[in-house]
Amino acid sequence: MTKPLSFDKATIRRIFGSEDAESEDSTRLKEYFVRNGAYEDLISALPLHIIVGHKGVGKSALLRRAYIEDAESHTLAVEIQPNDISELMVSVSGESFLQTIERWKEGIKRIVASKVVLSLTEQGSELLNNAKAKMVGKTFSSFMHHVVTSIYPSITNRISTSIADEFLKTRIIRVYIDDIDRGWSASPADISNISALINACRDLCNSDMGFQCRIALRTDVYFLVRTSDESTDKIEQNIIRLEWSNDDILRLIATRVLSYFGQPIDEFALANLSQARISREILSKVIEPVFAGKGLWEDVPVSIPLMSLCRKRPRDLVKIFHGAGSLAGKAKHSIITSEDLSKSFEKYSEERLQDLINEFKSELPEIQNVLLKFRPTKMEKTSLFLYSTDELIRKIKNIRQQVPIRFTSRRVVSDQAVLMFLYKIDFIVARIENEGKTKWVFFDQNRWLANEAVDFGFKWEVHPAYRWAIQPNDIQSVISSLSLSAAN
Repeated sequence: MTKPLSFDKATIRRIFGSEDAESEDSTRLKEYFVRNGAYEDLISALPLHIIVGHKGVGKSALLRRAYIEDAESHTLAVEIQPNDISELMVSVSGESFLQTIERWKEGIKRIVASKVVLSLTEQGSELLNNAKAKMVGKTFSSFMHHVVTSIYPSITNRISTSIADEFLKTRIIRVYIDDIDRGWSASPADISNISALINACRDLCNSDMGFQCRIALRTDVYFLVRTSDESTDKIEQNIIRLEWSNDDILRLIATRVLSYFGQPIDEFALANLSQARISREILSKVIEPVFAGKGLWEDVPVSIPLMSLCRKRPRDLVKIFHGAGSLAGKAKHSIITSEDLSKSFEKYSEERLQDLINEFKSELPEIQNVLLKFRPTKMEKTSLFLYSTDELIRKIKNIRQQVPIRFTSRRVVSDQAVLMFLYKIDFIVARIENEGKTKWVFFDQNRWLANEAVDFGFKWEVHPAYRWAIQPNDIQSVISSLSLSAAN
């Protein structure tokens, strides 16, 4: 007989995974990791890859899994975090953009060299300093070949010896740069610095085939860099866009559930299961398969409320399960009930709105007041959270009369610019009805829908994830505003 589940924090994390890849146990990450097309592109042999996606879509997970795979194959690899490059992010007065790129190139080489030497032997620092004079006129991988050869007698660890042997044979150094948009303010200086970093990595990779970079960037950061630096058209071929459908996300969480229970994972069979069958046959191990909600959500597969509240980000679904699982644990439930899930919605919504504010207040300082002003007025009760383009422009115009709006990037503030911003951050999504079916389009899928020159016939809808936070005193209206087809 299977022992009933106890939803303590450790069990919740073990079943559904950590909310961020950095905190995840490497063994567990390998157990449930899904090798999708983006990952296969990332580990391909091209020198430079830039993975672009919203916060919470799993960019760090892909980089970390690739780094683990390098370690397993004894490929020389280093990880660069924001604290490693904090000095390089400080703008230098009077420095030209080309000089900034050169400063970044030298800084990256210095950081990578130091990390490589210290990872192989604790006695390597002095040898590195002595060898730096020999770097002149050499490619970086050639210089590192000289350094590794110099410190080789000091390497005593068996794994480090294997890594050094592999590098001396291939001369490949793989560099993973993650989370560099931490503290991002969307200021002209920030945009210039990220652009310089990308150009520096591109130059290093082009001049030295042994030097390989993998960089993770948030979608909004890349968008501002791409639209402000004409040279970024040269890196389009290096971009990997990490996007998920709700079907993909549901299958991802199903994989985690199956792996927790030690059951075999047949990806082909899983890909052919409907969301309702996934709810009934897999998720039922941890949550009631039918959601006993209200209105359009009454007695529907649990996948419908789960997917409706996801912003096409795997972390969202993990957070929902963490929240509902904690309530199930407090209630001593052996399975997450519809009541546990319902009670978690308001807090989940508040946290997602706060995430959005924290993430983008540096770009739009008054973002909190702007978003909270989307609480429906009495005049909007008949079409809750849903607007035509003209209605949304009127809404924004009214908000601008009450809230002083300015962009840190010094972008001109207009009603259309605010609409584009709200679409870019996925606060609103585009929606269109076609032959009785509803289609939602996110900014990642088509950023031109918010263009003021053409009206493509889409309406605009506040994402369900934020509605409880915006309308906390009228939950029934929130529930009435939700759609059955939001899960697709």
